Amino acid sequence: MSRWNVPTLILTFTLGIAGVFGGCSSDENTVAQNGPGTGGGSSGSGGSATEGGLGGASGTGGVPSSYEDFPKDPEVESTLPSDTPSHFSGAGDPTGGPCLFEPALGALIPKNWSPLRFEWTPGAGQNVFELRLHVDNQDNDLVVYTSQTSYTFAKTTWQALTQHSSGHDIDVTLRGAQIDNGNVVSGPATGAEGKLHIAPVSAPGSVVYWTSGAPGSGATALKGFTIGDTAVSTVLTPAIVGGDTTCVACHASAPDGKFTFYVRDGSAGTRSVDVRSVDGQGTAPADTVVSATALSLLGRTKQSAPVLSPAHYSATDAVAVAVFFDPTLTQNKNELVWTDLHTTDPNAGWGIFARSGDPGQVASPTFWHDGSTIAYVSAPVTSEGVIARVTDADPHMDIYTIPFANRQGGTATPLPGASDPAYWEYYPVISPEDTLLAFNRAAPYQDANGWADSYNEPGGEVFVVPSGGGTATRLSANDPPACTGKTSPGLTNSWPRWAPTAETFEGKTYYWVVFSSTRRDASNPQLFVSAVVTSESGGSVTVDETYPALYVTAQVPEENNHTPAWDFFQVVPQ
Repeated sequence: MSRWNVPTLILTFTLGIAGVFGGCSSDENTVAQNGPGTGGGSSGSGGSATEGGLGGASGTGGVPSSYEDFPKDPEVESTLPSDTPSHFSGAGDPTGGPCLFEPALGALIPKNWSPLRFEWTPGAGQNVFELRLHVDNQDNDLVVYTSQTSYTFAKTTWQALTQHSSGHDIDVTLRGAQIDNGNVVSGPATGAEGKLHIAPVSAPGSVVYWTSGAPGSGATALKGFTIGDTAVSTVLTPAIVGGDTTCVACHASAPDGKFTFYVRDGSAGTRSVDVRSVDGQGTAPADTVVSATALSLLGRTKQSAPVLSPAHYSATDAVAVAVFFDPTLTQNKNELVWTDLHTTDPNAGWGIFARSGDPGQVASPTFWHDGSTIAYVSAPVTSEGVIARVTDADPHMDIYTIPFANRQGGTATPLPGASDPAYWEYYPVISPEDTLLAFNRAAPYQDANGWADSYNEPGGEVFVVPSGGGTATRLSANDPPACTGKTSPGLTNSWPRWAPTAETFEGKTYYWVVFSSTRRDASNPQLFVSAVVTSESGGSVTVDETYPALYVTAQVPEENNHTPAWDFFQVVPQ
């Protein structure tokens, strides 16, 4: 029972410190019907999957050495002839089969992921498909014959597999054939052959994301799901908030997961920060959590892009960090400001962070979990708190850090690896344990008027860099499967956000990141999840591997889904 091994190192560094789509002005796939044996998740003669038992052959100390979570017999779609498997008995052609675009081969799958869905595009003329899955500690292969272009695991089968085979590979083979009147016209031909990895750890928490609804609808909402869910819940809408609210947009989690600090637009074009519960009720916080004075300060227009830190969210010290623009108070610039969430003094309850050495404006802050540091985007001009703009006279768009320093700020320092003048760097977010910083990077350009900005940037890609600076690593998750013919940059890979915690298993630490991408539809961004695995030795951390992305099947695919936040949100299933 060999376990998969993480490949060679990419990056080593020493531990230490140091939107897009987010504005309101921007503009479940049907699961294939499976044949006998899939609806109930049958698991072969052992019955272990449906009954929740271990099943399989006994190993050392009574622990099974193999399992029978996959059925012994192939699953043949009910609309296909019973002899369909015989048409795939030969080796067939090694190429020319269907393009498997989900999941991407090589992906690392959290063991608490929703039942895995396979999706593919047929090869020329192909109308029948064979999906074969092999796991080294399973007695049987899962073999499926279908005329559909997707297949989703039965829930019970998937849960049994991830329970018994976490840390193991799934060997995947997908073939297609053209069968007419019971005769093979072409094929079978192999389209995909490779491995998926079931992680030995789960992905924690819940994701709340912004959706602008179906293209052209303008129906903004915050929706959410817990990892493993198969559907989303509505967290917040303009109607739930009430009043003159026309849009809900960029958001962050309160460290206790009960509330979201989000951007609210009013009918008069105002933009400010508000706080509501994430249970679908949109309840405002008690005065002991966020005082009426603090809510009033957050509600000043134009204020946006709130972030918080667990180190500064207590009964005696609670702070929200946001971007604020005011003709007088910030001298017509977007500045980084703090708000005391317990204040009763509207004058002393907020302030502007010092950013000595950085004359630029501010966008998209992120706040270290230990409360020590804030990173943000510096650019000549910023807009709405998340959008950085440049001119041909000053093309810089870089990530800087400042110390929190008890709300004072201090010297602004360009973050090495995320402040390269040859690129734009934007949308930073700090990882659990304050170890890594994820961010977007794109090649700079100017439009016909000499302007350009980070909003909805097709050339964006997701990178990670040590939180104290170093060499940036491009995530494998930027790239869809080669057979799709789509390449990055050009897919608007954007707005990365880390899972709230990382888990260590056998010397490896597993980080999860969610981001949006238009790889499935150029006009319809969707959410994807990927993994970054590290190891530590002697105080140094090595990024061992990054992985291809997984499509989030819980989301509504007809909607524009982006700007996620990932935390221990207390989302209520609907």
